[in-house]
Amino acid sequence: MIAVATAAFTAAAVGAAAAHPGGADTVEQTTTCEAGQSRHDDLHLGTPDASATGQIDAVLIESDSRAPIAGGKVVLTGNDVCGDTIHRHLSTGADGQASFRGLQPGRYHLTAYRSETATRSISTAAVELTVPARKTLQFTAATSRD
Repeated sequence: MIAVATAAFTAAAVGAAAAHPGGADTVEQTTTCEAGQSRHDDLHLGTPDASATGQIDAVLIESDSRAPIAGGKVVLTGNDVCGDTIHRHLSTGADGQASFRGLQPGRYHLTAYRSETATRSISTAAVELTVPARKTLQFTAATSRD
């Protein structure tokens, strides 16, 4: 008699939606053995320790008054050491700041815009992140509006 074993793997997010790699994951494995018997296992992968991830803060300010730009947009793109392509965007708060948390080491590119609808960027910056690390970038906007 020849035994045939097959395995199917599926991954699904558990709990609230979170950008990889900040959320918990479940890997489900079902193995089919001889005579129709099967075995089902769930492997729960917890949320990484926050001290093992990095953070990039972006601060948008006006060039003349040095006032923070609230409602600006910051786009983060890049690749982390896991090989994942990262694309996130945040709006700045009243303090002109947007914080990208839970980042794995990698090379990232940030682009800042004066508003959510702006098509012309204020500035761009490249960041190489090692963890645990926190980096802060300041983007200064010219006085004229687009």
